Amino acid sequence: APGAEHMAHFFMLAILNGMSASALSEVPFYHPTLEEGLSGALGQICSDTPMTTPGRWQTTPPPGG
Repeated sequence: APGAEHMAHFFMLAILNGMSASALSEVPFYHPTLEEGLSGALGQICSDTPMTTPGRWQTTPPPGG
């Protein structure tokens, strides 16, 4: 995909730093970039997992919470 190297680099840094989806969702995304498309996906991951989610994504209590 065009621009996919940017996403690969973003995820490589996240993995090396042991970042969770919750932590990644707090990273500012610049506009317009391919990476800003991850914002919604990260929010959904946070909503679908039984972990504490950042307030901006939490619309209902997390599963198991």
